[in-house]
This record gives sequence, structure tokens and C-alpha cells, in this order.
Amino acid sequence: MAIDMSKFGGSRWVKSHPNNVHTHGSTEPILSVLDVRGFELRDLFLIGLNDRCGAIVLPTESRAQAAAAALEPAYETRVYLMGKRGGEDVWATDYTLRELDGTTLSAFITNLTLKDGKQVIKDGRWVG
Repeated sequence: MAIDMSKFGGSRWVKSHPNNVHTHGSTEPILSVLDVRGFELRDLFLIGLNDRCGAIVLPTESRAQAAAAALEPAYETRVYLMGKRGGEDVWATDYTLRELDGTTLSAFITNLTLKDGKQVIKDGRWVG
């Protein structure tokens, strides 16, 4: 039996929607992409870290894989067993928006220069 996703809907910062969908943060772009790509919006907890990345928590591996398939190739995805909650497995699909050239930018650090002066991230991209 898969976990009941309504367990994620108890926080005052989490918004509950029909079909046992719960969201937190910046989620509208992902909900739209999933809907347009035919992924059934039910039984999930969507955490939008910003408008470029986040995670979708799902009750089964097959739903997590389906979410990843719906987001590719516009988003880089990673499906993994997140852990257990109430004795049941919880799966997640992480996503990061791809640029038109297929690369993914850092969603948080846009520029990083080391103490020795070497720049390792410029405009969100790792530099050699």
C-alpha cells in the first residue's frame, strides 16, 4: 500500500488542492508543465524551491518515473527513494530547468570565485 499524500498537507505553509495534491513554494510552472504533458495531478506533494527547481514527492516509484518522463527534456530530473514515512516508501523526483542549449544552471549560486581568484561558477555555469 502506498503512502497517503494527505499527510504532507498539515502545515500552514502548504496549500492543499483537489485530488490530494499539496504544494509549497513556487509551483505554478511545474503544475502547468505536468498537466500539459498528461501527468495526472493527484496524490503528490510539490515543493517549488524557486521557479527553476524543486522536488515532487510521490507515493510510488512508477509515479515518480512518470513525473520525470513528463518533465524531460525541458527539465533535468532525478528519481530516488526519499525514505519512509509511516512505514511506507516515499519517492521523489527532483527537477531543474534546462537552458536552451541543454545545460542546467545553478539555481542558487550564480557566481563563485575562490580565495585564490579562480572563478568556478559564472552566470550559474561551472567553468573549467
